[in-house]
Amino acid sequence: MKKVKIIIALVLFVGYFKAQHQFTNYGNLNIHPGTSVTVVGNFINNGLLVDSGSVISFAGSGPQEIGGTSASTFKNVVLNNTAGSFLSANVNISKELNIVAGTFSSTGYDLKLLSDQNGTARIAPILGDFNGNITMQRYLPPGSTGWRFLAAPVTGATLNDWQDNFITSGYSGSTYPAFTFTSIYTYDETVTGISDNGYNGATNATNSIVPGVGYWCYVGPVPLTVDLTGPPVKFNQTFSVSYTPSGGPSEDGYVMIGNPYPSAIDWSSGAWTKNNINNAIYIWNPALEQYGSWVSGTSTNGGSNFIASSQSFWIQTNGTGPSLSCTENIKVSSDPVFLKPSSTPFFDQLRLTIKGNSYKDETLLRFGNGASNGYDTGEDARKLFSSSPQVPGISTQDSTQKDMSINSLPPVNSSIHVPVKTIVGITGNYTISVDSSSSALPSGYCIVLEDLVTGIQTTLNNFSEYSFTIADTTKAARFLLHITAPHHTEAISATCNQRHDGKAIAQGTGTGPWNYIWLTSSNTSLKQTFNAFSADTLHNLPAGNYFVKVSAVNGSCSYFTSQITISEPLPVYAGFTFLKDTVFTGMKDGLVIQNTSVGATSYRWDFGDGSPIDSAFTPASHSYNSPGNYKISLVARKNNCSDTLIHEITVISNDFVGLTENESATKVLVFPNPGRGIFYVKLGDEKLINGEVEVITSSGQRIYKSLLVSEKTEIDLQHAAKGIYFYSIRFKNSRSHGKLIIE
Repeated sequence: MKKVKIIIALVLFVGYFKAQHQFTNYGNLNIHPGTSVTVVGNFINNGLLVDSGSVISFAGSGPQEIGGTSASTFKNVVLNNTAGSFLSANVNISKELNIVAGTFSSTGYDLKLLSDQNGTARIAPILGDFNGNITMQRYLPPGSTGWRFLAAPVTGATLNDWQDNFITSGYSGSTYPAFTFTSIYTYDETVTGISDNGYNGATNATNSIVPGVGYWCYVGPVPLTVDLTGPPVKFNQTFSVSYTPSGGPSEDGYVMIGNPYPSAIDWSSGAWTKNNINNAIYIWNPALEQYGSWVSGTSTNGGSNFIASSQSFWIQTNGTGPSLSCTENIKVSSDPVFLKPSSTPFFDQLRLTIKGNSYKDETLLRFGNGASNGYDTGEDARKLFSSSPQVPGISTQDSTQKDMSINSLPPVNSSIHVPVKTIVGITGNYTISVDSSSSALPSGYCIVLEDLVTGIQTTLNNFSEYSFTIADTTKAARFLLHITAPHHTEAISATCNQRHDGKAIAQGTGTGPWNYIWLTSSNTSLKQTFNAFSADTLHNLPAGNYFVKVSAVNGSCSYFTSQITISEPLPVYAGFTFLKDTVFTGMKDGLVIQNTSVGATSYRWDFGDGSPIDSAFTPASHSYNSPGNYKISLVARKNNCSDTLIHEITVISNDFVGLTENESATKVLVFPNPGRGIFYVKLGDEKLINGEVEVITSSGQRIYKSLLVSEKTEIDLQHAAKGIYFYSIRFKNSRSHGKLIIE
């Protein structure tokens, strides 16, 4: 095999680099950001490797060795070689191992997936295979408590494998077996009674750490890094879940499961198969000493649908014969810390926070179609209170008075009243507020917190809060949260363009009375109504923006200003043209019309001669039987809006149409036209002298006839009424005709 030896310092900063045959580094190899390296032979590192590049791909045609005298730390590694690769030295990966094709073998050596405060390495969904062991690290960031929810991403590990990372106690083989404090627990859903009854302490350091099972571990002072070594969990996984009805729907079915893979996973992925499993999950947040919950895109206390590697979490089953399984496609490339908040919006939301003793807790109300007042398995999350006495807790309650951390309810269309429960471990002063960082209800909602002990009612918004004193013995819901929808407004559009018949309606919420003040967009007062017990309406409005100020005579949250926009449809214009406004009787000559209307959907043509109404977009050519003046009307309509256009045409007798016209007729000029009764016929050719001119009405009656005895002949029609007439000039071999208008 041909070998490439790198003895001097080498800096790779190009966008793509391909190593042929065997690549051996004896010096300093620095792969700069953005560089992609493809290796088709062996990769031997006997020097210093600094990998900051995009990816190193192993894409040879035979088995590829990864080794050397120096331990290599790669950033991103892709195996795309059906012949596979194998380690001959220890290797570290800081970001991702992606097995696209072939088998990656670490047998006999240590493949370590690194984790620190900047991120945790992972194995992407495996399309090939993996043989051997990995060492999976998990960095645990600082927190106010030493408790963590851990899980195993490898097989074959025991509790003893965690003892080199943190101190254990309370069971045989632990660091301090004589201590009465047990530092590691699992949970058994089948234990009857309330949910607190299912915790089981570890019994021996030889107890297996089972992938897919959750472990509640006291790890002591943090930050620190834990690790487990063994074959990585891969391919499809099935979890051990159960449902034991005994304590009621809010107490039964809790199962603590663990992320089984050496990668972050997504609870909302379609690669899960869930049967009789609620959608909510719960993760311990050590920084808050609280449970973070997540359901359907919304979270409290930093909960998330993304679950870090080596982390366990709570789910809840809800019926007989539950099942839970997954494929590797639940893996995600996002690298959440050991808890990551979710900010995905859902319905209208209201987040309440309680603070005290330097700790806080959250509960979330959200409102939208599809939610109910009871527990919704796909949209609600139950409340898991902290066990720390210093940490206050807050929840809302559903229609069965069960505590909820995320409570999804129908839209607020009028007024609702939600019980709010607060429990504390230390008697003292606490504060409730609307979390200003949350997605609160839209503007206009009235939110009032009523203290059932003191009777005090406090209007809550992003800038207000309520402080109170509560005893540690309080268990019942002490508060009622009153939420009232904004005053109702309605806009009724103008029926047609430029028609001033729009309406604006406002209705106060509650029992009234209300005061209404109506304003234009320029703040001009239009109407004022006081002490009304019903809705108020502004009539006869053109399109535009209007404002109404509604105030309740009594009560809090009673003053709102709303904008109401009156719209109008697009205009309808009737329009048509025709080629000529003078036609002749009979089928020889017809009226040809072109429809130029705008915005209409139906048409009504009336040709003025008693013929049937035509509703076509473009009517057929129309013929008249009798001479005369006719008015053609078009009514163009859309819904209740219409426009009408009328044009007048002249129809003359078909006998008059018999006149023909040849080239010589173009040498005849009749002027002035229009005129006031005196017209002249000028002949452009002496050969046309001795022609004859006659003038007729549109009905065919002759009113003038004369010979043309000179090149210019006067026609006196002063006796005729104003209107349209027609002239006909006959010559020996030709005729000419046209229209005369007397003004």
